[in-house]
Amino acid sequence: MPSRARVCVWLAGGLLASAPALAQDRTEQELVDLIVREGPRARAIRADAEVTRREQQARTVYPNPSVTYTREGAGFTDFLQLEQALPIFGARAALAGAGIAATAAAEAERDARLWSLRSDARALVAHLLSEQERLDAGASVVRAVERVTELLRIREREGEGSRFDRLRAEQELADLRQIVVDATVAVAEARAALGRLLPDGTPVGRVSGVLHRERVVPPVETLMARASGARAELRALQRAAERFNREGEAERRARFPNPTLVGGLKRADTESGREQGSVLGVKVSVPLFDLGGRDVARWHAERTRVEAERASLVQEIQAEIARSAEVLRLRQRAVSDSRRHLQPGDELLRIAEVAYREGEVGILEWLDALRTAARARSRAIDMRLDVRLAQIALERAVGETLWP
Repeated sequence: MPSRARVCVWLAGGLLASAPALAQDRTEQELVDLIVREGPRARAIRADAEVTRREQQARTVYPNPSVTYTREGAGFTDFLQLEQALPIFGARAALAGAGIAATAAAEAERDARLWSLRSDARALVAHLLSEQERLDAGASVVRAVERVTELLRIREREGEGSRFDRLRAEQELADLRQIVVDATVAVAEARAALGRLLPDGTPVGRVSGVLHRERVVPPVETLMARASGARAELRALQRAAERFNREGEAERRARFPNPTLVGGLKRADTESGREQGSVLGVKVSVPLFDLGGRDVARWHAERTRVEAERASLVQEIQAEIARSAEVLRLRQRAVSDSRRHLQPGDELLRIAEVAYREGEVGILEWLDALRTAARARSRAIDMRLDVRLAQIALERAVGETLWP
């Protein structure tokens, strides 16, 4: 009769084995590109920029003409008039320039949000890769303990081994199997988090990729110079300042009276009969109470605000780059040091298993070596994940890909 722990491991292994069969295996780059190109959040980000573009185009459309028909009953008189406003003092051209700048700002903001989305997707993929490594490492340890446990059962049946050793190994095996179940759940949760960014119905199987690669970190001055031209947020604020300048210019021009031409036909009864003629006229608004000064001042305040915001953002980017670069250097140095000075977990586990089989160490020493090797593996995965996240954070701060 299989134990409950063994059944749990079988279920976890079945889920792990069936996931790649039902879902397509993909590379890290394929997943990230799919999220940024076709994911629901990416589509919403692009739609925001398109809405802004359409709104700005609508502001520069010529006003529609109006048609008025009037009939007077005290004696026959009727009018058929056509009215058309004519913006002739450059307000429409200023609005068109403001619209171009606003659209450019919206597109830059779109690029900034898509870059942030790409960074989020890469971080989620990194977490999934790390959880896959933890699951593989846990399964490897379980297989090693299963081999030794089976050996202990054989020795006990033949009278050469102790019951204590077998029970202690089986208890350790049950704990390890539960760890494998937890790791399987963690993989499923990481896949679900990634699936929320993918197009609807896109299955996620096993992701192939390398969690950690050693990178050469450029000097901070070089990174800052690249960020000044790459960060889309800076472009968005610059375009917003240009827009507010144009908006203020449009308000200044709007205070000039734009004429409305009126033309049409008139029919009326006279002493000689019903006669008809033309109607011509001009309507002009008089800027008596509203000279547009308040709106001009508001747009000037908006421009001052975004200029100050851009200066503040430049300082934040510089601090973020300096911090991220230093963190990445420290993380990479820690991984390099651990590789040089620490015994690999796989080798430690192999040596301990051989020593136990040959009777050089007891069950407790072997289990201690097993736990030490498992901790070393887990710590190594954590360190590689930290390096990967630090690389992603630095590229997010710079605003462009630093390493292909």
